[in-house]
Amino acid sequence: MKRVLLVAVAALAVAAPAAARLPVYESGSVLGEGVPLKAYATVTPTVHLFGDNVTARLAVVADTKWVEPSRLRVRTGFTPYRPIHAPTVTRIQVGRFAQITWTWTLVCLTTPCAPRVPPSERFHDFSFSPIAIDYLKKDGKREYGITANWPQVEVQTQVSPGTREYLELTNRLKWRFHTSPIAAPDYRVSPSVLFWTALGLAGALALAALFLVGRWYRNLRPQTAAAPAAAPEATTLERALRLLAWAHASGNETLERKTLERVAAELDIDDVEELSRAARELAWSEQTPPDDEVATLSERARETGE
Repeated sequence: MKRVLLVAVAALAVAAPAAARLPVYESGSVLGEGVPLKAYATVTPTVHLFGDNVTARLAVVADTKWVEPSRLRVRTGFTPYRPIHAPTVTRIQVGRFAQITWTWTLVCLTTPCAPRVPPSERFHDFSFSPIAIDYLKKDGKREYGITANWPQVEVQTQVSPGTREYLELTNRLKWRFHTSPIAAPDYRVSPSVLFWTALGLAGALALAALFLVGRWYRNLRPQTAAAPAAAPEATTLERALRLLAWAHASGNETLERKTLERVAAELDIDDVEELSRAARELAWSEQTPPDDEVATLSERARETGE
């Protein structure tokens, strides 16, 4: 175990070291220089082809007399690369010496990482964000920290020099591999059947909606009252008979006699001499015209008018 730890320390010696902002303990530490922790960052490979995975590894070595490893926090970024998954964390401890290693697998398949032609460089250099390693107090607040830098990463094109020259001369693509023909898709339900079924259902729902709206409108719209049929205009004889009935019922003898004279005049026009004479006799009788005679005259005159 000690041999593995020594090999790890030797490997970290060639990595990018952290910039120290640490307390120094005069009583010493297993890391030397009296510092409680150190950090090393590596990227493998630092030169790779477009689309290849890259491994970024951060190792923090600490003296457990002065540092509790569980209170370490790491902040960094890899734009335009992105981690494929969350970093894996491994811990090794021998005596007071402890090493915590975070490992990210990175990839960049977007335009910013693609080498461009021209210019003639045909590669890109990327520098990731600096790493901040914080040591927290027991209450979660930052007590102190250090920073580290990732090595620069270079992306090379995967296009061969011959293909690149051909593209520059002809401005045409020369495919080295051809995609296989894609088999016809299988469907549980035929797309045309599904389309026409959906269209038919939509039409049926539209008709049902129109029917319901029509019923709603018929039930709620104001009903137009039918205009009453115009009554036929009464003749002068009918008006005279109505006035006679009213005068007789109200006991207005004077109006009754005048109305009888009017009825007699109307009957003269219709050439009904007998009724006309009877009406005049009642109009000029010495006594008040009897009820039954007035009713009989009115009935016969009405029938004659009809």
